[in-house]
Parts: sequence; structure tokens; C-alpha cells
Amino acid sequence: MNSYFPFCIGRKCFRPVRPIDCLSPANYHPGMSKSVIIEEQEMTPELARLFEQARRNLDWFDEHAEALGVFKLYRGRFVAASGGELFVGESRAEVERLARERHPDEMPHIRYIPREKRYRIYAC
Repeated sequence: MNSYFPFCIGRKCFRPVRPIDCLSPANYHPGMSKSVIIEEQEMTPELARLFEQARRNLDWFDEHAEALGVFKLYRGRFVAASGGELFVGESRAEVERLARERHPDEMPHIRYIPREKRYRIYAC
């Protein structure tokens, strides 16, 4: 087993298998990372449950963040949404611990709120 993190798109799951080592140093820039081979796998019921919980907690956060004043009160801190509650802390590990203590079977949505408000431009 390797340490590459699996990811899912819709109901399909993918797991990187191994880096490709077929490029020689002469035609490959040394500063770039190696390419990765990805294989498709079925989503297990446990993984589907975790993705559904994460989506539910993200949706709850999006619906309640403004009303709770998250982006005004908690700048420079981490927040986690889990089980319909908001947890605030100084580190990612702290908010994850708080959320999992209260809701051990939930996959919390964790986010860092930047100290300063930043404007982003999205283009396609």
C-alpha cells in the first residue's frame, strides 16, 4: 500500500498507484514533481458515508456562517462544523479534537479563517 490519498468524483473513487519513472532527466525539469498513475475503484459504503457527512457539514457551515458571524469574530482561527454545531480553536488539531469529542461518528468540515479579508477574482 502506498501513501497516496484517494479521492472521489461523484460516485467514482480514484487511488493513485505509483509515480511514473519513465522520464529521463534530460527531458524533464528537475523542479517539477513526478507524474502519477491513477486507477479507478468503487466507492465503499463507509467512504460514501464519510463523503455524505462532510458534504452535510459543509452545507450547514455555508448556511449558518454569516448568521453566526464566523468571518467577523473568528479571524485568524480555525473553525469546524460538525453535527450542526460550530467549534473554534487556535489549531486544526484542536478544532478536530473538539468536534470529534462531541460527534465521534461525524466527519467535520474544518476551515481556517484568514486574519485579513481577501478579495478573490474567479475567472473561467
